[in-house]
This record gives sequence, C-alpha cells and structure tokens, in this order.
Amino acid sequence: MSYRSRVAFRFFLEPLICVIAYFVIIFFSLQTVALLEGEDYLDHEGLIYLIEGVIGVTVCIIWWLIRKKYVLGTPTIAAGKPVDWTYAVVSALAMLGVAVLYFFIVKNLPVSAVQKSLENYSEMMQSKSTSNADLYMSVIGTCIFVPVLEEILFRGFIMQGMLELKKPLLAIFASSLYFGGMHGQPIQIGYAFLAGLMLGALYYLTRNLIMVIVAHMVFNIMGSGIYMLFDISEKADNILTGIEIAAIVFFGVITVYMALKRKERFAEVKEETADINKMLSGRHT
Repeated sequence: MSYRSRVAFRFFLEPLICVIAYFVIIFFSLQTVALLEGEDYLDHEGLIYLIEGVIGVTVCIIWWLIRKKYVLGTPTIAAGKPVDWTYAVVSALAMLGVAVLYFFIVKNLPVSAVQKSLENYSEMMQSKSTSNADLYMSVIGTCIFVPVLEEILFRGFIMQGMLELKKPLLAIFASSLYFGGMHGQPIQIGYAFLAGLMLGALYYLTRNLIMVIVAHMVFNIMGSGIYMLFDISEKADNILTGIEIAAIVFFGVITVYMALKRKERFAEVKEETADINKMLSGRHT
C-alpha cells in the first residue's frame, strides 16, 4: 500500500468506519429499548445509555481481538506507572476546567445562533430518567460504559492508526475533530474537541489506553455523574470549579514533563522487551 493510500485509510476511511459503527450501535440501542418500552422509549434514557455501552464495548472487544490475532495493530493496555495515573486524573480535572472556561466564553458571546444552540444544549442535558433505577443506569452507562466505548474507538482505533504514520500532532488534532464532530450538537462539538486534544496528548504520552479511559470516566463522573446523584451545594461547586481551573496549569506542567521524558522512557521499554524476547528465544533453542 502506497503512503498516500495509507494516509487516506488512516485519516479518512478508518475513522469514517468507526463513526458509522458508533451510530449503528446507538441505533440498535434505541431499537432495543423501543421494543422493550414501546412508544415512550425516549423516557428511558438510562437504559438506552446502558445498552449502548454494553453492545458497543462488546463489539469493540471482539474487533480488537480479531485485529490482535491478525497483527493489524492494537492499542497498548498496561497497569501504568504512578505518574501515568496522576497525569490521567489531572487531565480529567483540567478538561473540566477548560469546559468551565469554554462555557463562560460561549455564554457571553453576543451571537444569537450561539445562544440558541446553548439553549438547545441545556434542554438536551436535562435528565429524562423516569425512575431511580433508570437514573442509576444512566450514571453507569455515561460514566463507565460510554467512556470505554468512545476511548477504544477514538483513541484506541482511530488515533492509534494515525500514529502509525509518525505524525503525532496531526493524529491528535484529526482524531479530536472526529471525536468532537461525533457529538453532533454545536455546543458539545466545541468542548468535546478541546477534551479530545487533551485525551489525545494523554494517550500519546502514556501509550496506554487505560489512562484515557480513566480520564474520560473521571471527567464524566465529576462533570455530570455526581450532579445526577447528589445535590451539590453552591459552595462545594465553587470549590470544585476552582480545583478544575487550577488543574489546567498542572496539566500543562505534567504534559511538558512527559513530553521531555517520552523518548527516554519508551527507549527503556523497547530494551526491556528485546531482553525478554531474547530470553524466551533462548529457552526454546
């Protein structure tokens, strides 16, 4: 395959397939809930999210195993070092801080189309759960299953494929465009794109899918999950907001540190892997 064909596949065809697969999963989730609940199926938001997550994660794992079997390239999954876990949590908090600043700017833009989109977004984000059980399913779906599904697709498959062409900055930017665009609603597209950039940096610098899944989970839990389950006081909310905005600075510092250490760190990993392979080959001679 020529370089131009590889670029077309990694940056256009493969992402398109993944995005289509994502919406097919959503469609089947909606149809499943419609069969179970009838005409009022849209009132069962939690069940929709839960089924979407379970179906999506199952399909992704099967596809992942197929790719691994035929050596098609798969994302790295590892326990991670303490600095990776710190980076993941700080990234999640920093993404929330960026979202706070993003919404502050958007709310103060004197553009009618933007304000209309903001109103639509607020209506869309209102919980449609009709029972406590559905509310709990919504939290589990959005805070656990959906982050796993989206990170496998957008960082594990799309961005990982782009990284194989040795253009990391372009891979981070392009995968973030797909991630943002997939959310559909104009206001969501904006902050999802920004979050995608930060998740992309996290994935590139840790080379570990677990870290971006953790960051995405923490982002959803702190950004919506706790507000769905608990009544957060204004004082507590202000404290959380301050922590999230401060985390942006720490994210920048850790990102620079990880970038400086990346070559050294993964050179050590290659040496360790080579030593292990040499040892194993020696046992079989």
